[in-house]
Amino acid sequence: MKKPLTELKPEDAIPLFVRLKNIILGKQKPDGFTQITFSISLLSWLLLVVWNAVSYFVLLTSDIIKENKGFSVDEVIIKNGQNLGFNGEEFLISITTFYFNNLFIWLFVFFGLALMYRKKRIYTFFILGGLAAHFTYMFIVLGFQYFVEDISFFDKILYAVLIVITIIHSFLMKKEVDSKL
Repeated sequence: MKKPLTELKPEDAIPLFVRLKNIILGKQKPDGFTQITFSISLLSWLLLVVWNAVSYFVLLTSDIIKENKGFSVDEVIIKNGQNLGFNGEEFLISITTFYFNNLFIWLFVFFGLALMYRKKRIYTFFILGGLAAHFTYMFIVLGFQYFVEDISFFDKILYAVLIVITIIHSFLMKKEVDSKL
């Protein structure tokens, strides 16, 4: 039953969120270990995605930032690109394209996380494959030096957490399936 817009309350959105959660994660809860590994992986993924999205947004709005704050984001990025051996303008275009395309790669990884929660064995392909695509794309477009110098230690830890947890969970899930046979 549809209510007029004036009668809608915030709690009316709860069934929508429950349905959305059920579509993405399924109705059945996995075991505790899977829930913990999923939660840690989701947090790592979320931090990396938010950082990627914020970086992309800053690059898109660099003109507005310069107008309002008198600070040129483009100049900082171009100078950083020159330090990495790029033609400055080329680096600005490359990193903007990298952040945009990475948003789709992170969606691919999220799909893998949803499959992890559902305990589908193919999830490792989506998570590790997505991360492999991310790193390959990064190294091709921005170079290995970008990873070494510009990716923070915290981000490297988040990458390691995603990779290690996925490998451990996948190994234990395979053992669990094998022991049931």
